[in-house]
Amino acid sequence: MLTSLRIQNFRSLRKLSVEGLTRVSLLVGANNTGKTSVLEAAELVLAGSSPAVVTRAPIRRGEVNVRIEDGEVVSRLEIAHLFLGHDIKHRPTFRIEALTPEPRFFEGRIEPYRVQDLAIYSGSKSVKAPESTLSNSLDAPLGLTLESDRFRATKQPLSDQGLLSTAHPSGLIHGLLDVLANVLPTQLNVQFVQTSAPDLSRTRELWDDVVLTPEEALVTQVLQIIEPDIERIAALSGGSGSSAASIFIKLKDSDQRIPLGSMGEGINRLLVLSLNLVNAAGGYLLVDEIDTGLHHSVMVRMWRLVTEAAKRLNVQVLATTHSLDCVRALASLYEEQQDLRDVISVHRIERKAEHSVTYSADELLIAARHEMEIR
Repeated sequence: MLTSLRIQNFRSLRKLSVEGLTRVSLLVGANNTGKTSVLEAAELVLAGSSPAVVTRAPIRRGEVNVRIEDGEVVSRLEIAHLFLGHDIKHRPTFRIEALTPEPRFFEGRIEPYRVQDLAIYSGSKSVKAPESTLSNSLDAPLGLTLESDRFRATKQPLSDQGLLSTAHPSGLIHGLLDVLANVLPTQLNVQFVQTSAPDLSRTRELWDDVVLTPEEALVTQVLQIIEPDIERIAALSGGSGSSAASIFIKLKDSDQRIPLGSMGEGINRLLVLSLNLVNAAGGYLLVDEIDTGLHHSVMVRMWRLVTEAAKRLNVQVLATTHSLDCVRALASLYEEQQDLRDVISVHRIERKAEHSVTYSADELLIAARHEMEIR
């Protein structure tokens, strides 16, 4: 169980401590207070068995610089956005610490880059530098150094524009094999659900891991929150000679196979949520805007299934929302099930505040009964 997070100079968060996290924790707060950044910080420190984890959030956010160089498409990550102020000229550092309950950390820092038998990227060309190159001047070539409690410090070269190459499938190009050799054998399972729908291939991968397992019924049960007539879900090929495949829904009293895309945003959202929840067994599920696409009338049932599955599958859920209906639905669930006292909590993130405001299950219920605003 992740019980606390401490974040410094990461994205928009100068200094923030989030304490008292429980099995299911909901982050609330106004726009641009850093709720998504808290999820991304948790992802780094929890999934940080390899430096390659640093590429996940920038790719999801589209923080990628794509150019055509020498007739080839080249993509590089704009890693400056990982640091407070979006500026790497003065060599910033971000650090994330967590208790799970053992202490963990993940740190990223910008430092001068020593080039020894390696190439640095200068624009579109690879340039060989003297073996002893190491300068402390502000004009020195820079690199991104990553370090965590599970791998030793490794430095990756940046282009003149401060971009990180994604030429290697992992997103990191030099010294990666040496780093991976020092990764601990146990890697934590961390799933991240973003606000926008993932591509179909990703949904298919998640479905393939669930089909014909005991958890397939859970996925169908979650979709029945919105459409009680759903009987089955299946992934079918795109037709003769096609490698593409789509997900279809079978309804009661109907012989039609209905494409998932025809069922509406809420069904799609719940499918992605349930598939990630099942695939996060024994680990962590991070959900940005958990109520996206859902009507307020189904939120209590959504929370009920999420909390039940989280306990049964040993998953810790950390989610965000802007919706007061979503918060009240969680309070209503607790009113029904008092055994959730130590399972759920709400944490309000305020702009520039160094500590989140934590509401226990009992405090959440009192606030809901008196219609108090806690977002």
